[in-house]
Amino acid sequence: MTDTTSAANRAMHAFVERPALMLRAENVRKTFTLHGQGGIGIEALAGVSLEVERGECVVLVGPSGAGKSTLLRCLYGNYLASGGSIAIRDDDTALQHLEITCAAPHDVLRLRRNVVGYVSQFLRVIPRVATRDLVAAPLVARGVAQDEAYARAETLLARLNVPQRLWPLAPATFSGGEQQRVNIARGLIAQHRVLLLDEPTASLDAENREAVSQLIVEAREHGAAIVGVFHDEDTRERVATRRMPLAAARTQTPLGEAA
Repeated sequence: MTDTTSAANRAMHAFVERPALMLRAENVRKTFTLHGQGGIGIEALAGVSLEVERGECVVLVGPSGAGKSTLLRCLYGNYLASGGSIAIRDDDTALQHLEITCAAPHDVLRLRRNVVGYVSQFLRVIPRVATRDLVAAPLVARGVAQDEAYARAETLLARLNVPQRLWPLAPATFSGGEQQRVNIARGLIAQHRVLLLDEPTASLDAENREAVSQLIVEAREHGAAIVGVFHDEDTRERVATRRMPLAAARTQTPLGEAA
């Protein structure tokens, strides 16, 4: 039995036997190849394993370069892991989970729409689209009526202290903190069962960090499984149910050698 098959079998049993399990990563590795520098491989993750259940918020901690953001991007499927297994609960499948590392693109997109939300530090959106429409879009994509989606978007924007006068405007000219709060509202509105948060409070003042922290705590208390990176200790203390330390890997592999 191959390592891949063994990992798949372990994931299948874990999701069937543990109804609260939402995310399972086993021995995840990620190596970046620098083609402009002779094909040197930079090892960003070296065998990271993680399980997250409903109602947990696991905060990744470690020095810069430890691979915290890289792990989140692998969990979301933005980066393809170089090795290991990443599985997320998917009740629409017979196996009750989807293996991100070998899933078809349309299955990954479906999982993102229905199960997994991701909030990065930066707002990347289509220009000239109004803030309210941007925030409501994940609900509209699920078939929620536009009026209801708008109402929920406005509630979130108000809680995040985004001025009402900005709601009809595109956020391209907003301040960094305002854009980040729009990004958070967009990421939280669909109430995904798995949330991946990459320094969502990095550009915020204390008042707005507290507003975001409260929303994260509420999501956790409603059963979301959360993995996050937070730059300040007060936020980590506020939202975390446990912490997972990561150590910098960053080994270099010469061209032609296995990573």
